[in-house]
Amino acid sequence: MFERFTRSAQATVKRARDVAATAGSSTVEAQHVLLALTQQADDPTSRALATLGMSERAVRGALEEEFTQALQAVGVAATPPRPGPSAPGRAGRPTPRWGQSAKLVLVRALQVAVDRGHKRIEDRHLLIALSLAEAGVIPRVLRTLDIAPTDIDIALR
Repeated sequence: MFERFTRSAQATVKRARDVAATAGSSTVEAQHVLLALTQQADDPTSRALATLGMSERAVRGALEEEFTQALQAVGVAATPPRPGPSAPGRAGRPTPRWGQSAKLVLVRALQVAVDRGHKRIEDRHLLIALSLAEAGVIPRVLRTLDIAPTDIDIALR
């Protein structure tokens, strides 16, 4: 499937795996894809993210807030986990496998590209796919950032 991804989208997917590994996660999830998108160079998708105020710092802050609220909802007071000092693939840490939420983003990105008549999957398709999530971390993070899915679609035009 990755042969249909542009080089930039392939780099985003690789970066998402690195983000997950750095955080000590055993799986790559949708939030890691979103964070990877915030770390890319100047292109239309990064400009759309900047227009929306979705910097890496803002997204990480929203993720921490969402994590804290989720714990409080079940009566646990805790601070969000911090990434460890080890680099991806080191210290015996296995490479994270693809989690369900990230797999769904990849499948949705393909569907978005096909629906729009595009032959290649680009970063913008990944971002739109993320915005289509109806449950999980991503919709709650977008609400925390006060961003509607339609805002993302408009910013990408």
